[in-house]
Amino acid sequence: MQRPKFLSRAQACKDPLPTVIVLLTVTGGMLDAISFLGLGQVFVGMMTGNVITFGFALGGAPHFTELAPVLAVLGFVAGVMSTARAARRRQEADSSRWFTAVLLLETTLLLTAAVISTVPHAVAGRNTVVTVLAVTMGMRCAALRSLAVPELQATFALTGALIALLHDICAGSASSVQLLRRLGIIGATCAGAAVGVTAMTHLGLSGALGTVALAVAALVVVLHRQPAADPAAAPASASALRNG
Repeated sequence: MQRPKFLSRAQACKDPLPTVIVLLTVTGGMLDAISFLGLGQVFVGMMTGNVITFGFALGGAPHFTELAPVLAVLGFVAGVMSTARAARRRQEADSSRWFTAVLLLETTLLLTAAVISTVPHAVAGRNTVVTVLAVTMGMRCAALRSLAVPELQATFALTGALIALLHDICAGSASSVQLLRRLGIIGATCAGAAVGVTAMTHLGLSGALGTVALAVAALVVVLHRQPAADPAAAPASASALRNG
């Protein structure tokens, strides 16, 4: 299967894409912290957590509800499926613009969720926010998977990143770049959760969501200002990825 031409840029040392992905992971950690603290102990990005919290609710644990994790999973699935279908239809040469467009749509949805969250004491509004945020995270994860940047797909598989990191350290089979990227994903998730808690404490739910939206918008600007990939470099890059 041919890799997207956008990946040719990911091999260059000055390419911002790996850094952007790590920073997106920070915002993902923020959103999970914000949703867990402000939307009823539910995760909008970590679906494993939602399966567990749903089990808590079924078992009668206090302060856990069945509806919120189900909405999060359904929203996430919708985001993944819609973006995966769009990825199949896009042209390979437009991968860079396509990924930027996904993040731009994510920014719009984040701002929408921030506005909806200003409705006070409305359970329906809270559930809507959960669904919208889960859709955005599903879109992001599907877009990142379609780009298939080495070692950075773990943005949506933190446990996998940790296992790979420890396994390769013990086996001595990972390069320094691989180790740094996996450490970056793990550290970025933790840092994002900490920043999300701080944002919730000082800005409230809508303010915290607005902060995440602005952060993603800034990353959209960074990607938009980068030059297009060199088509001639794509075949060599794809071959290197397949062999690596």
